[in-house]
Amino acid sequence: MQTFYIIFSLLACCAALFDFLFYRIPNIICILIALVFFMGSIIFYPFEKIIEALLFSAGTLGISFLLYAVRVLGAGDAKLLAVCALWAGSTNFLLFIFVTSICGGLLGIFYISFADQIDKIRLKINLFLTKILQDGFMWAFYKRYEDLPFKSNRSIGSKKLILPYGIAICGGCLTVTYIKIWGA
Repeated sequence: MQTFYIIFSLLACCAALFDFLFYRIPNIICILIALVFFMGSIIFYPFEKIIEALLFSAGTLGISFLLYAVRVLGAGDAKLLAVCALWAGSTNFLLFIFVTSICGGLLGIFYISFADQIDKIRLKINLFLTKILQDGFMWAFYKRYEDLPFKSNRSIGSKKLILPYGIAICGGCLTVTYIKIWGA
């Protein structure tokens, strides 16, 4: 099951990177996270644990879409939070939400402190990835997002800051992976 947790962590990091660069989380990443969970859980978990994880995930999806409705979370963040809740299960769910919240608070402080520099860093990373991935097998996937207009981390016409909460969710995912693999 450790291999599945490592794949899950890598996919969560990909979601965090896309959220950082484009303020969007591709649906395919959320689908892959769910598929990897079901592949691993069918092999390693009893049926009751799978149902329990699905119930926690469904509850998380419901609450996170309520947060989306009041414009606290983005839709991609809501979906990512729900599929990552599958991996936390009942034993680590509260820890996952707690670590995600702490990471989100730290992310907010960081973005408030360095908002202008973050946009410059995002643009440099985007240009670097454009050069690296060009003509590779990932180019077609990346190009869909690379062609979007560059979005600043501030809402147009307001001083409201936009946070890529996928980074905070990734922090929670990495914590769950660490605990599941090394049992800390």
